Amino acid sequence: MEEDEELKRILEKMARRIYQKKVQSRGGRVEEKRLEIALNMLNFDETINRNPIVIVDFWAEWCMPCKIYERTFRKVAEKFGGKAVFARVNVDENPMIAGRYNIYGIPTTIIFVNGRPVEKLVGAQTEAKLTSVIKKYLR
Repeated sequence: MEEDEELKRILEKMARRIYQKKVQSRGGRVEEKRLEIALNMLNFDETINRNPIVIVDFWAEWCMPCKIYERTFRKVAEKFGGKAVFARVNVDENPMIAGRYNIYGIPTTIIFVNGRPVEKLVGAQTEAKLTSVIKKYLR
């Protein structure tokens, strides 16, 4: 068990180094102009920590509720796009991130404020529900 944690730390450290090199090669700019950002081991921590409010949808390609929820997530992202960062994590491609936040059912949405998870919503949410939860954290 201890070896697994050490391996996890080493992989995360390597991923951060690779990501930093990519950011430096772009003159220090993190490209976040899209409405949604696809997060992975290379950009997850950087995105969560650099932005005051980040809403992350954990999903998988095979998950039908995830596909249905994606439309709702995008509508809300359009509504709050300038006030919060909206991102998605494919749990099949990023199991270490999903494990870090105990994602056992998908879709799961986690709201991060100043780099810390403050609220977790399990299952597909309605537009009204997701909107009301996000409004609690907007300044």
